Amino acid sequence: MVTALGYGATGSCAAIRAGLSRPQALDGLVVEDGEGGSQPVTGFPVSGYAEGFFLVGAWLRLAAGSLDDLRHGMEWPSPSDVSFWGRTGLLALTPFIDEARFGWSLGQRPHALVEDFVQPLLTLQHLPVSIERSRPLALGHCGLVAALQQARHLLEERRLERVIIVAADSYADVPSLEWIDGQGRLKQPRMPVGLMPGQAGACLLIEGEGAARARGAPLGICVQGASFAAGPGERRMPHVLGRELAASILLVLRDARVPLPYQGCLVLDLNGEEWKSAAWAHAQLHLTEHVDFENCRVRVPAESLGETGASSAVVGAGVAISELRSSHDESAIVCSLSDHGDSGVILLQRTLER
Repeated sequence: MVTALGYGATGSCAAIRAGLSRPQALDGLVVEDGEGGSQPVTGFPVSGYAEGFFLVGAWLRLAAGSLDDLRHGMEWPSPSDVSFWGRTGLLALTPFIDEARFGWSLGQRPHALVEDFVQPLLTLQHLPVSIERSRPLALGHCGLVAALQQARHLLEERRLERVIIVAADSYADVPSLEWIDGQGRLKQPRMPVGLMPGQAGACLLIEGEGAARARGAPLGICVQGASFAAGPGERRMPHVLGRELAASILLVLRDARVPLPYQGCLVLDLNGEEWKSAAWAHAQLHLTEHVDFENCRVRVPAESLGETGASSAVVGAGVAISELRSSHDESAIVCSLSDHGDSGVILLQRTLER
């Protein structure tokens, strides 16, 4: 069993559960207001924290903030504790490195994410995790599913005892705003259906049950299943994505032997874009007999944080963990759909020890 022991973020899960939303005007991009004038784009920046930083600089700030939050919420051993840190790895989740957005590709700079993001993050946070046990995953919205599958493999092979998964992304900096606007995806007065840009850093500490028990760590939430379906590299029709998402949800429920129809928490990465809403609508049609939607608790983090890209699934997992700790739900499903046609589903469950 793989246990989720800790969660950190630059945003508040409590605010998401309460449905709080604090949109603000963003600097750097002005759009038409529909009445002959103009106005700034509205979004969800992490105020007082990431202003003035963009692209990898913003990711570093956001990721560092989430790790600080995780450190404060847990009692991490000192850097000299070789038995702990010597068996700890790190997976850093980033957006797809799209040349249209970033002006370069991993084919041109294959080690860029290690040199510009992972190594500086370890140094900035004074994390005694070896660079050899750290790696980036540039998979966008569905990166957490792939990270959990890799972490489970590393733990089961006993190469590591725990893995820190950290994600960061920002749609609120100027280059990203211009990229989104150029794609016609930005919510604005002349286009009411679209995404509102946000930014977030979020992280999870994943540990094998045996290692957690050996050091007396409290258990409570386990990663019971994860399903990742790679897409063709471009967005697919909503009915295809919806059917695939429904199949993944049903797969993890059946593998975990969860009683059907499912009743629990559903965390969705709906962000205001029509294609995601249509995909979820198609998924619901395929799940009518297997999920009791009327008795499910639905959470949509983007309503409070905006579109947070590669961070969205880790934020969603944090919301799910918070729900499981504060409600009577026994399980939670986190769903992700990426711009590149990928779909991902994670099933979290409460254990007997809380």
